[in-house]
Amino acid sequence: MEDILDKSLVSDTSICNLLLRIGPGRLDAAIYSVVHDNSLIYRSFPLLTDGAGQLRSLEEAVYDNPLLLSEFRRIYCIMDTGNAMAVPSSIADEADIDKVFRALHPEFDGEVLTSATGTRNALLAYGAGTDLTGFLRRTFHGIGIDCHLSTLCRFFASRPGTGNTRRMVCNLRQDAVDVIVIHGSELLLANTFSFKTSMDAAYYIMAARKSLGLNPEADEILLSGDQHIREEITPVLRRFTCRVMPVIFPPQMFRTGKESLRAPFDLIISPICE
Repeated sequence: MEDILDKSLVSDTSICNLLLRIGPGRLDAAIYSVVHDNSLIYRSFPLLTDGAGQLRSLEEAVYDNPLLLSEFRRIYCIMDTGNAMAVPSSIADEADIDKVFRALHPEFDGEVLTSATGTRNALLAYGAGTDLTGFLRRTFHGIGIDCHLSTLCRFFASRPGTGNTRRMVCNLRQDAVDVIVIHGSELLLANTFSFKTSMDAAYYIMAARKSLGLNPEADEILLSGDQHIREEITPVLRRFTCRVMPVIFPPQMFRTGKESLRAPFDLIISPICE
């Protein structure tokens, strides 16, 4: 486990943002000043993966790191629940969204949340345990809870594409790839695929492109996330499609310091895609 986040590390948290990412087996946390450059502190803590165990280990990670309990300017939290689903924006009633989600996840017993995607045709619904969301809201005053996929959707939806092409964005992590496809102001796909090897990730990306009929000569692939996996799959993807490019790291977050490059990409962009 990395060094403890002690309150002595930051003199004034009222000018700082706290970013949290809760995913399978891990809590990621980043703190940075909105006034001073090169201030970002990043830590990652292991969590148990089962429901009750995850919550217990999350509570321990938070209470064992007193800096997390300080008063911050803003607190952002993204959740990787593994059950996010796109819902047409025409379904505006939250009760209807709840019914749709539970119909597809009949075993789910928790809170159904929704997040904007920054597109005109879809939002994302996802489920989280009520004990988990209750703990977050009690512990972190004014916390904003979001879905990791919707954070990525909003970030890339706000970046203009080229002409009438469709953009595929692939955010790579050690064991999963988030795949988002946007055409103009419409969301075509938002999903997360788990994998064991880098070549599995390349397969899921190409299978998703084929299912949507993306043009190998025009429709680009943008890669973000884990640098090692990106370097492994880029030459493979370029055998089948011409336009494979890395995502340019947002300069406003790079100014927070080099530690930002270690943190999950969806966590780092969360403050700039509200």
